[in-house]
Amino acid sequence: MQIPQYIKEILNIINKYGKAYVVGGCVRDSLLGLKPNDWDITTDRLPSEIKEIFKDYKIINNNGEKHGTITIMYQDKQVEITTFREDDRYLDGRHPSSVSFTRTLESDLARRDFTINALAYNPEVGLVDLYDGQSDLKNGIIRTVRDAEKRFGEDYLRILRGVRFVSKLGFKMEEQTKMASFKLAHNILKYISGERIREELKGILLGKNVLNALLDYHEIIFSIIPELKPCYNFNQNNPYHIHDVYTHICYVTSYTKPDFICRLAALLHDIGKPNCYTEEIKEGRLWGHFYGHPQESYNIAKVICDRLKLSNDEKERVLYLILEHDTPIEVNTRLLRRLIMRTPNEDKDLLYDLLDLKQADLKDHINLKPLDIVNINSKIEEIYQNKLALKITDLAINGNDLINLGYKGKDIGLVLKMLLEAVVDEKVLNNRNDLLEYLKNIKG
Repeated sequence: MQIPQYIKEILNIINKYGKAYVVGGCVRDSLLGLKPNDWDITTDRLPSEIKEIFKDYKIINNNGEKHGTITIMYQDKQVEITTFREDDRYLDGRHPSSVSFTRTLESDLARRDFTINALAYNPEVGLVDLYDGQSDLKNGIIRTVRDAEKRFGEDYLRILRGVRFVSKLGFKMEEQTKMASFKLAHNILKYISGERIREELKGILLGKNVLNALLDYHEIIFSIIPELKPCYNFNQNNPYHIHDVYTHICYVTSYTKPDFICRLAALLHDIGKPNCYTEEIKEGRLWGHFYGHPQESYNIAKVICDRLKLSNDEKERVLYLILEHDTPIEVNTRLLRRLIMRTPNEDKDLLYDLLDLKQADLKDHINLKPLDIVNINSKIEEIYQNKLALKITDLAINGNDLINLGYKGKDIGLVLKMLLEAVVDEKVLNNRNDLLEYLKNIKG
């Protein structure tokens, strides 16, 4: 275990008065050769004792003390130190009704969710592994500590956490753990807040094994996004597709870059397809069509984004990507200008996210060419660098010019909009004289 020096020092300080261990995810990740995001310390000392031990250090008031956690500032780093705990009954499917402190590490480890998280380490004692978590790490297994149904029934968020570990680590759930998670997954939306679900979904979508997580644990995904269920095994009956709608969605999600907004948009981009399905016999075979599915997917995704408590900016970005994902994109200045004009705030990064989603979508088609990304990117950069008109305020004339020409009221806005359309369609150059002459010819 490669423990940072400042953590070793904290352990040594506490060990003068009792016992302290690093515990949970930091131990798990260290044993896997990963760099832990943070280091959690657990101890047999009570919160009041920890405050006394570290009285010469700044203690962060984060209301964690009632749960046994004291956060200290040590060498400009925040470190959480939590007293060994035992949980009382869980009555709300999320939190224990009360927490009591204990002096034994064994009691603390017994309340943890998965064996791979029930690992503790102290430099003097070594690794404490009461539930064979190290073996599960070696074999790539997600297994609950003791009875799976009881553990998930205490906190239904643990079901999503298990899928997150599947996606992040490339592990598989042990069979009883998997069956229990499927059986109880319907409780997640009932008991868990949208914010908590969103954060676990984010971890699932950003994992390296997201494809298998979405495919193998689809029942759990449907429990938090039930609108996806109609996509499962929905045959597209289309020569450009080899997968049903849900499987296609999973592949596209895995092909997009590991960014939450991009992958959430990919997960929802075709969610409206079952509602838009029509058929025809063409060239002697059955063809399925999904006319209007981007708008339908947009409408469904809007509800889902609200349920997941996305910020207004996140929601706007996801919905833009979904609405535009089926838009033809070519190396064409006029088409690209119009696409930029429809992009919120003409955000170039968001536009590139759309290209990423579009390319990922095409990758799970057959008989369709990928985007000419190099030349499309070059054309987009050219549009921005040349500052081509994208909105009315970019025009070389304004409302005062139109007033001088005799236009009034609402006509001013309508004419400016018409001029922008003409400039984008390359019917007239965006300079004052040409625009005025264009107007005169129209009026004439």
